[in-house]
Amino acid sequence: MRVPEIVTVSDARSGLSRILAELAEAGPQAEPVLIGAHRKAQGVLLSIEAYEELTGRAARRGAVETVTGSLAAEGLRPTAASDQDAEAYVRGALSAEEMAARALARHRPEKRQATG
Repeated sequence: MRVPEIVTVSDARSGLSRILAELAEAGPQAEPVLIGAHRKAQGVLLSIEAYEELTGRAARRGAVETVTGSLAAEGLRPTAASDQDAEAYVRGALSAEEMAARALARHRPEKRQATG
């Protein structure tokens, strides 16, 4: 494994468009770009695929796509509220259990009180 070169802040600033294009082109195989001063890394640029893999977003997004595909196969479409919950889940702001509880609460028939 090669040690990544540290790009200076001024070089990163002037070459940002090129760096981002290279990251996008390489996708998940892109090497991280270290940015810093005085031969010391202070930050890193990653491809979006590498970032999502690192944060677990890729797996959560895959799970959402599987569920959405299953709904479509049944002729169903998620509601806007479900879509918002799914995005919160992908970002990690909502657990799978919380997302399921919200869906059940939205779609569970209200209990009818007996009148008598």
